[in-house]
Amino acid sequence: MNAFSFSLVVLYFASFVSVGASLAAEGLGLPQTQSAGGVTVKATYLEQTHHESRFSVILDTHSGNLDMYDLKALSLMRDDTGLAMQPTGAENKGSGHHREIILTFPRPSLERKWLELVIKDIAGVKARIFRWNRE
Repeated sequence: MNAFSFSLVVLYFASFVSVGASLAAEGLGLPQTQSAGGVTVKATYLEQTHHESRFSVILDTHSGNLDMYDLKALSLMRDDTGLAMQPTGAENKGSGHHREIILTFPRPSLERKWLELVIKDIAGVKARIFRWNRE
């Protein structure tokens, strides 16, 4: 095998490693999407550190303004141990029809079997519940 062919093989396999690493870094759980009331909400469990957990929440609509929704006030995280927590922080990007909010919560129990992000009262929907099971 010549050097050029060997380089192509190395690049080929390196691309799989890179894709796998970026997918792992993307989130602890697959993104989940719910559409109702004319608003689509996509939630992704991003990371858990020793002190906190972070979620990405994307709000999307083709009509209306999403700026009125304060996700820090409308969200909570809960688990099967009975723990329920309010966000300690919210970073907002975008405005109007398309918003992304990074919600930060205190770290959940390490004994949990599942974790839920609950987003209340968006576009007339009482609660949107996103669940990630611990593997």
